[in-house]
Amino acid sequence: MKKNMQILMIEDNDEDTEVMCEVLAELGHRVILAKSGHEARLKFSNQDFDFILMNMDIRGLNPLEFAQSVRHAENRKNIKERMPILINGSAPEKFQEYFAHFDNVQFLPRPFTGLDFKKKMSSFGKRSGLKPENIRKVGKGEYLITEGGQNNEMYWVLEGSFVITKLNKDNQNVVVGEVQSGELLGEMSFLDKLPRSASVRAKEDCEVLVIPHTKFMDVLDQQPRWFRSLMSTLSHRLRDADQRIAQKHVLEDPED
Repeated sequence: MKKNMQILMIEDNDEDTEVMCEVLAELGHRVILAKSGHEARLKFSNQDFDFILMNMDIRGLNPLEFAQSVRHAENRKNIKERMPILINGSAPEKFQEYFAHFDNVQFLPRPFTGLDFKKKMSSFGKRSGLKPENIRKVGKGEYLITEGGQNNEMYWVLEGSFVITKLNKDNQNVVVGEVQSGELLGEMSFLDKLPRSASVRAKEDCEVLVIPHTKFMDVLDQQPRWFRSLMSTLSHRLRDADQRIAQKHVLEDPED
């Protein structure tokens, strides 16, 4: 992501505005605030921006029409690199319906914290240099990892979120955690080559970067011998912790 960006923030919620402005100031970006649809259209037509933040529910603004106007302006100027647009809202299904076919547009569910916002901002631009064949799409409700599986790939979540489930002693599938954009999945089997200790299901449409085991092992071979032992020890301790959580947990997976 570019540094020192000029960002158009279309937001009328004072609390969310404060949270985002604090993060953006820390990152060194300049914010131009629009508190209505009319103000947003006026400022966009008279200034140049590098990034757009938009509240999907702001008064006087159709988010789909505004995003389309941004893309049309880029087409008129023959701009091939699409401007990043981050949309926040309380209805992810509405976002999916409107923006499923838009390039470089992401969603941030409300309510959100400063850390949530910072992680989502950092996820833009992560795809640069990534090979398309290493990116995998996972549809909502699909399993990326199945407990007991034998593959040992690791995954970096580029977009979306996942729920982690595990079978307890009563053979109930219980939720033991969640993983968000910017985090890793499958690291334990990746490190110790043992069967998958839990299942991982997409909460929404997701994309992950597949990290092959052999590539990481080439890097690991260049480290001191004790380093690989450390990785293995940490993996075994995480497995034990997940097992204890599953046995004590009483919240069943609602998808079962």
